[in-house]
Amino acid sequence: MRYHSILRTLLAGFALLALSSAAIAQEETKLDLITVIISKVKQSLQDAVGGVSVATRKDLEQHGSSSVSDVLAPMPGVSTEENANDPAQAVNVRGLQDFGRVAVTIDGARQNFQRTGHNADGMFYFEPEMMQQVTVTRGPVANVYGSGAIGGVVSFETIDSLSFLKEDENFAVQERLRYSTNGDGLLSGTTGAVRLGEFGGLLGSFVYRDSDDYDDGDGNTVADSNREILAGLVKATLTPAEGQRLDVSYLVNNDDFANGTATARYGNEVKAETLAAKYQIDAPGTDLIELTASAYWTGTHQDQERLTATNPVFIGLHRTFQIDTYGTNVFNTSRFETGGLRHSLTIGADIFQDNVKVVDPISTADLFTPSGERTAGGAFVQDQIEFGSLLELIIAGRFDAYELKGDTVDSDGTNFSPKATVVLKPFAETSLSGLKFYGTYAEGYRAPSVTETMIGGFHPFPANFEFLPNPDLIPETAQNFEAGLTGAFENVLQDEDRLTFRAGAFRNKVKDYIGAAFIDPDGDSGAPTFDYSDDTYQYVNISRALLWGVELEAGYDAGRVFASVAGSHIRGDDETADTPLATVPADKLVTTLGFRFLDQKATIGARWFAVAEQDRVPAGTPTSEAYDLVNLFGSYELNENLSFAVNADNVFNEDYRAYMNGTDSPGRSFMFTVTGRLGG
Repeated sequence: MRYHSILRTLLAGFALLALSSAAIAQEETKLDLITVIISKVKQSLQDAVGGVSVATRKDLEQHGSSSVSDVLAPMPGVSTEENANDPAQAVNVRGLQDFGRVAVTIDGARQNFQRTGHNADGMFYFEPEMMQQVTVTRGPVANVYGSGAIGGVVSFETIDSLSFLKEDENFAVQERLRYSTNGDGLLSGTTGAVRLGEFGGLLGSFVYRDSDDYDDGDGNTVADSNREILAGLVKATLTPAEGQRLDVSYLVNNDDFANGTATARYGNEVKAETLAAKYQIDAPGTDLIELTASAYWTGTHQDQERLTATNPVFIGLHRTFQIDTYGTNVFNTSRFETGGLRHSLTIGADIFQDNVKVVDPISTADLFTPSGERTAGGAFVQDQIEFGSLLELIIAGRFDAYELKGDTVDSDGTNFSPKATVVLKPFAETSLSGLKFYGTYAEGYRAPSVTETMIGGFHPFPANFEFLPNPDLIPETAQNFEAGLTGAFENVLQDEDRLTFRAGAFRNKVKDYIGAAFIDPDGDSGAPTFDYSDDTYQYVNISRALLWGVELEAGYDAGRVFASVAGSHIRGDDETADTPLATVPADKLVTTLGFRFLDQKATIGARWFAVAEQDRVPAGTPTSEAYDLVNLFGSYELNENLSFAVNADNVFNEDYRAYMNGTDSPGRSFMFTVTGRLGG
């Protein structure tokens, strides 16, 4: 029996019930003011304009998120690509992904790992239990975040001692245990922290995950979906003087899993490390110094041992993929007035270098993911100008440069990218002061990656076509127009409730978009012919790609009742070939409804994902069917040191595969979580 129409009716009714119930809710509402850095200027989320979404540790705990995909899935315009046989995640923002089009950072450190295969070309390994907050900024923001981010930025911040410890605690230890029924999954997470008086604190965290293969919605076991993960975090947060803070963190993820085919099967060991240091000064007594300086190293090492092979001599041999990224950035914001205008002037610079080293004595992985070096950096200036209380103008410009080196390539390039945003606040002096209208024009710039430029060799039998390098690739440039409105209001239907929303439309034109093309013997581009023997495969500059869409995000919280809705509708075309782009996700609408009671110690609720089919794809690309996914959540805080939670994911056992994913998603699963804490 299909429950889709019933669910739509029920959940629409629940949403109306939430709004009507808010009028009679009586308990105190605690509102969180989340701080984000969307334009290198610290501000509350309600003050930030544009396509920005935030998920906090509280969201992760409430919904029992076990992967990065779980954390990001409710956000509009954001999706992920993943396969059950690999714990890695790839993020897609507004139809753009791969090779750094979406810049992913952890504590400011870029995650640039990439391995060519039947998976996304750009992925990372991260244990969500280490997350304090993630901020997603959609659209080209290369002006301030660095080269390459023509799709957007996903910025993770890990937990630290000052946020983990309560105000009256000098030390604390927390243990989280979880069991998941689908795949017999086990989670153990231990976190401890100690306060160093007035000078900061130290934190350590350790997470272990282990699970067997899960079953899909039809009850079929999904092969190689089992995994074992060990993750650790050590972080020092020091406050040597007033207005100064130093964070130094080391994060490591160890993932063990197996994948491949009957004749080419591999055992995988992945070690992903991030070492980051960030120093911040908010100088007391002056508004001219708000300085941030950081440096980092990210290293991802993947070792693959051949488990099966047609030729037994290959069994037991190893091949390795190593990508190291070194980077640093510094910027300062000065706040001052000139002629009655309030300025927030930010000046900064950044640089990073990718070093790729691949060794493969077994086959040709070192040709498909070639070794090489890429350096990219730049400098920017941005002025956020307030004209009284009704008008705000943000003007920015960034100069980028890059250099790419390998055995057969030595290329470089430069570019200037402007950005301008106009913010109108027509009701600043009224009860609607939280309503803002904005319009943005922003350009982005992405240099070709090592793989796109230098890939080469023959694909293994039976698809025996040839990969061709392209040393003549030129960088992509994005030109994005965006307009929308944001709103944040308190005391709407009762005292201390809150209503927030943001909606926008965008049009992102990418010139010289880099895409993969098959060339048949007649010289025609497109999907490969059935007989691959004479085909070639090469990354080329597509003259023009165009992406456009609309996004909506709204939330209401009245203490006893909370509700939210988020949705996106995105389209993308290769205008040169007059075909759809293959990386555009399906339309989706995500609705959440929850209730708090027993002095807000207990919470229950439901989240519904309504995802449309995706059949607007280029020839030869697999489509996906529509699906409805319903998750339930509930928790109870017995006291301040002990809590229990139950989550039911995919309660109607929907059998589905998200677009671009290589395997079917899990069927129904129940998760039981106990969290205990000791502090003093």
